[in-house]
Amino acid sequence: MRYARFAMMMWVAALVIAIFTSSAHAGLEDILYEKGQITKEEWLKAKTHQEKTVGVLEEWREKIAKLPILSDRFNIGMNALQMQYLQNKAATSPGNSDNRLFIRRAEPLFWGKVNDYMPRWHLLVDFAALGNLTANTTTATNNRILLEAYGDIVPALSAQPYLDRIRFGQHRIPIGIEGSTSSGLIDFINRSYIAQVPNTAGAVTGAAAPGTLGATGTMDFIQERDYYVDFMSKPFEQLELDLGLMNGNNIDGVALDNNSSKDFFGRARVKPRKDMFFSMSTVQGKSTGVNSRNGGRGKGNYDRYIADFQIKPETIPGLWFQGEYAWGHDAPPNISTTQDQIGATARGEFRTNWYIYGKYLFQSGFLENLELLARHEQYDPSRNVSQDKLFRTTFGINYYFANLPPKVQAKLQLNYELRRHAGNGPGTVVTGLDEFGRDALLLQLQVRWF
Repeated sequence: MRYARFAMMMWVAALVIAIFTSSAHAGLEDILYEKGQITKEEWLKAKTHQEKTVGVLEEWREKIAKLPILSDRFNIGMNALQMQYLQNKAATSPGNSDNRLFIRRAEPLFWGKVNDYMPRWHLLVDFAALGNLTANTTTATNNRILLEAYGDIVPALSAQPYLDRIRFGQHRIPIGIEGSTSSGLIDFINRSYIAQVPNTAGAVTGAAAPGTLGATGTMDFIQERDYYVDFMSKPFEQLELDLGLMNGNNIDGVALDNNSSKDFFGRARVKPRKDMFFSMSTVQGKSTGVNSRNGGRGKGNYDRYIADFQIKPETIPGLWFQGEYAWGHDAPPNISTTQDQIGATARGEFRTNWYIYGKYLFQSGFLENLELLARHEQYDPSRNVSQDKLFRTTFGINYYFANLPPKVQAKLQLNYELRRHAGNGPGTVVTGLDEFGRDALLLQLQVRWF
């Protein structure tokens, strides 16, 4: 009983002290006003500020209470949710669709950390239909739901940053800029031809030429993803290095270079200043032309090289320049699908591919959060053949409803593509079915949060 009385007395005393302290603090501006130390305007301003502060704090607490409590070991987000409208001026064959609205990407993202020796695991899936990449298509099924699944390992903390980490699994190949950039962060609706060179089978008539593109789908001059092991190093702040081993046949099992499932890749990125970098990347391996989706690379060397740059001058916030130049050798595309017809040392066709673009984001005034951008690119399927190049110039406008990259981004994108295809060599004629020889209008709404 004595303990109960004592506890009650202590509780009442604490309550009295709290009320007195709160009243004294809350009434300070009242006392100063009564003694004439502050004016009425100052007194009203102080009271208003106090009420706003309490209101904001309570609002913040209410929002936080509704959020799930997740540690850094497990997180869920949305890498890219994209609703797109495409209006393509190319003709369509009977039974195929065009000028349509569709879900381009629906990519939930899961990631987390195990410990300091495994600082990241990563899982990305896509529930959107792959068949909506081109105008002349009837398929709407997604046969590639799992896009990325990898883990990072730090063999020894003492070895960092010279051996920063080892990445193993399925992910974007760390070469170039755009191909290794998430779909949720690219500035244009369509990727450049470096990452996705179109196929024009059936869209060009006339004499066959070595510059003819592949048999189906896209040529994938440099595929976006693969299974690989990557050794990453940051020996000092101005230099990043990647060196790895990959299959070379993408992630969906469709043969690209049809080799012995072994290609080497590497990238060196130099950052002379915080607002710019320059890189040099390469992929090296062997290939055979049998059943190759690229129209045959022949039996011999397979190589890709990319030189790139990115400049975001600190003196002009919102301005951005970026470009890539890629080149490499493939076998002639008319190689037999049953036997190799190219010598072991043949280098085949020499192909080049490049783009350059600039953009400017208004960060204040009437046009705040509006971004203007333009890109020009060219792809030459064969330096040995004339009248076979593809040209594309894209003008775009992005409006950001939210822009806190790389974590949060919601934007509306409008792109108009001026496309021209010279053909597949002398004597060929581009038909109305060639969507990469006809202009296109694209409108896309994107949400990204993680």
